[in-house]
Amino acid sequence: MGAVERPGAGFRLTALAAALAAWALVAVGGVVRITRSGLGCPDWPLCKGNVVPGTRRDSIIEYSHRSTAAIVTVLVVLTAVWAWRRYRARRDVLWPALAAALLVPFQAVLGAVVVWLELPSWIVGVHFVVGLVFLAATVVTAVGAWRKRAPDAPPGLVRLVWGCALAGLALVCAGAAVVSAHADEACGREWPACNGAFVAGGIDPAIQVTHRMLAYLVLAVALVLPFAARRAGSLRRAAWLPLAACLVQVGLGIALVLTEDGTRAHKLVEGMHVAGSGVVWAAIVALAALAGPLRRAEPVNAR
Repeated sequence: MGAVERPGAGFRLTALAAALAAWALVAVGGVVRITRSGLGCPDWPLCKGNVVPGTRRDSIIEYSHRSTAAIVTVLVVLTAVWAWRRYRARRDVLWPALAAALLVPFQAVLGAVVVWLELPSWIVGVHFVVGLVFLAATVVTAVGAWRKRAPDAPPGLVRLVWGCALAGLALVCAGAAVVSAHADEACGREWPACNGAFVAGGIDPAIQVTHRMLAYLVLAVALVLPFAARRAGSLRRAAWLPLAACLVQVGLGIALVLTEDGTRAHKLVEGMHVAGSGVVWAAIVALAALAGPLRRAEPVNAR
């Protein structure tokens, strides 16, 4: 395993702060949705014609999301400019940093459209998925900045890790579909069944069950990862992170189904579940970044 030139401590901390702030943005966005505060500031970029929100609870919550987005923007742009000027040779740092910076205006426009059109569900779902892609770019940048050695994971392990990442992307897209279709309660308070069967009741329960099945798939792959990486050196410990995050997230998902809608406990679990989706996704992406890109298998010469 060859050593790589690590960026300075200042850049590493900035990249890490950008990734943590991007996750916080996902979590605060979940709070906005749960509290139905998306129109707390019905105009954009101002809030009811003012630079700062009033005293209404929904306005403060929505404005906190915008304020977090502003902090994230500063950190991401700073990281990208820094990477371009000082670490252009480190493509594993430069390209994801630039990708995150390019996603900032796109995500901002989506957020503005969500407000201007008064929360159309499909744009809300797209906004969430793009937010998680944005989070992935910041995580890859941070992992590249902190990594001490070049990745040398076995090809089979790399394929397994990236398969987990692909399943994780499908999972978050299905979660966005659940949000867009308002299918959170489509299966009632039943688990693992759905309306008295494996799935019954139309398209909304089918979306909910699809989300569940993908969650089980990601959990199954995450269960295999630590054992597949037991001889992979630096990946050995990191391979446990997706499993730990998945176990907590599945538990929160089950609790979300079993708690009564509208109660304080349900809202608390719902907020933790949204924040947890960012943790699961970040853990999987971080492991994929540590494992390195997919590589073609080397041909075996016949005797």
